[in-house]
Amino acid sequence: DRFGRYVPHREVMVQDDLYIRDYDKCVLCFRCVGACGPDAQNTFAIDIAGRGLTATISTEFDITLPDSACVYCGNCIAVCPTGALMFRSEYEMRKEGTWDEDRQSITTTVCSFCGVGCNLELHVQDNRIVKVTSPMDHETASGHLCIKGRFGYSYLQSETE
Repeated sequence: DRFGRYVPHREVMVQDDLYIRDYDKCVLCFRCVGACGPDAQNTFAIDIAGRGLTATISTEFDITLPDSACVYCGNCIAVCPTGALMFRSEYEMRKEGTWDEDRQSITTTVCSFCGVGCNLELHVQDNRIVKVTSPMDHETASGHLCIKGRFGYSYLQSETE
C-alpha cells in the first residue's frame, strides 16, 4: 500500500444470500462501523480490528457473518461508498456483466411489513427487483431499514419466471 506495508489480497466473502464483503475495496472510512453501531443498528457485528496501520474492518473475533451478531439490516451496505459491501444480487449481476443502472427504474413505496412507515426505493431492472434502498432524507427511516424492508422483496417475484 501507500505506506509500504504488505497488504494481502482478501477474497470476496460470500457467506449468505443477502450481501457480500470485498475488503480489497475498503478505504477504512468506518461508515459501516457507525451504521452497525451507534449511528443506527447498535448490534456492533462489524467493527475495527487491529490498530494503526494494521486496522481492518471485521466481525467480532473474525467469525463468519452468519455466526456474528449481524441482523442483516443492510445499513452498512447503504453507507459504503466503494462497493466493499454490496447486495449479493448486484454482485452476481456485475460478475455476469448484466448490471446496468441506466436500464433500472426506481419506484418509491412504503414498506408493508410493519406500521413504522419506512420508504423503500425499489430498484427494478428487466421487471425484477434487484435491490432495495431507502432515501437518506426520509424523516422516518433516514436511509436505514430492517432485514424485511431491505431484503424481504423475494415474495414479489417468482424465481421460475
